Amino acid sequence: MDSLTLLKFLLYHPLSSRKEIATGTGFDGSDATLKRMLSAQVADGNIVVNGQGKATRYSLTNTCILTMPVDMETYFLHDQDERQIQSGFNFELITKILPSVSLFTAEESNSLKICMFDLRKI
Repeated sequence: MDSLTLLKFLLYHPLSSRKEIATGTGFDGSDATLKRMLSAQVADGNIVVNGQGKATRYSLTNTCILTMPVDMETYFLHDQDERQIQSGFNFELITKILPSVSLFTAEESNSLKICMFDLRKI
């Protein structure tokens, strides 16, 4: 299993346990390997851990949800009626999610600040 498979699973199955992730993705490695994969994604800021011990659940961070690439080939493999889609507008997107997500790298943010400063001079 690669990291994108793991992230895609959590996109559609938030708050999953390690056992649910292993079963749902068909992961056939050891539990220690899955723990390392999850820890790497937590360190990268893609996954958030909820709970402890046997009650530990994993879900995607808001940043990961917004910036995850879309695999168009996989999307179009299914008939349009079979695709998993969002059925309505997420009203928390503007008020809660976007303010907590950094869409730009530090370099991009700095460039934008410089551009805005230059525009004020005009």
